[in-house]
Amino acid sequence: MTILRTPADVAFTLQDLPRIPRADQVLMVDPADYDVLFAINPHMQDAEGNLLKVDRKEARRQWWCLREAIESLGIHVEVAPPLEGFPDIVFCANQVLPVSSAITGRAPMAIASHMASDLRAAEVPHIMSFLRELGYQPSALKSRDIKMEGMGDGLWHPGRRLLWAGVGPRSDDAAWVEIAKRLDVTTALLPLVDPDFYHLDTALAMLAEDTCLWYPPALSKDAQELVEALIPNRIEAPEIESRRGFACNAFCPDGETVLIQQGNAITKDRLETAGFRVRELNTSEFMKSGGSVFCMKLQHGPD
Repeated sequence: MTILRTPADVAFTLQDLPRIPRADQVLMVDPADYDVLFAINPHMQDAEGNLLKVDRKEARRQWWCLREAIESLGIHVEVAPPLEGFPDIVFCANQVLPVSSAITGRAPMAIASHMASDLRAAEVPHIMSFLRELGYQPSALKSRDIKMEGMGDGLWHPGRRLLWAGVGPRSDDAAWVEIAKRLDVTTALLPLVDPDFYHLDTALAMLAEDTCLWYPPALSKDAQELVEALIPNRIEAPEIESRRGFACNAFCPDGETVLIQQGNAITKDRLETAGFRVRELNTSEFMKSGGSVFCMKLQHGPD
């Protein structure tokens, strides 16, 4: 187990890390109860401090378009039921860190999140219960006093035994250190330094084994240098598209096709220049709650 905090800690290349299969399944949550009922991030209110209003019919249409786009790439999608009174459960990247059998050496594991906001705490057992039915063994952090929000901040590297871990308002350093020790997995700690980028998945998207999409100023200097030390091909999204267009909250399930919020023209051009196919989707109703494509699903597997 190695904890990476600065580029000086990197004494290997990606090719030195053990290979693991790429995750091949997706969990989504029915958006029946999705709405903006409270503000727990900077994106949920207008300039006057009013909660943004959601068109719930349009939100369901957008959710279906995302599901269909994922399934069109040959990815199996399971859909968990909603949870009454918990509108943010639709952002199901957050409640659990899934750990594949390739990492555990036995059954796949689901590590329960400790949500930063009590308003979302009940989402965790709901998602854990659903994953248990899919064969995941439940697990928990030792301390209830540390925060960790699943794949909002914990990004498994495609095809390698490496975890990229965001440290900031939603996840604590200590949580990732505990997980790294328990799983014996190399873990890169990336502090977030801009309130608009409250989860790592808003600033960094892993596209392929050698390529990421990112907005560097959202990360600390050491974190930027860690990414640069390990990932040879880095596609930078411009500030306005990252901050307002959620460009880095993209999802590349197959290493070839990037699903991304529509309208991020510069990022789209850079992705296509790098050889990726780009499929634009409209997640505008979900952006009102501070999330986009990546937040709305939990990539997991193989079993």
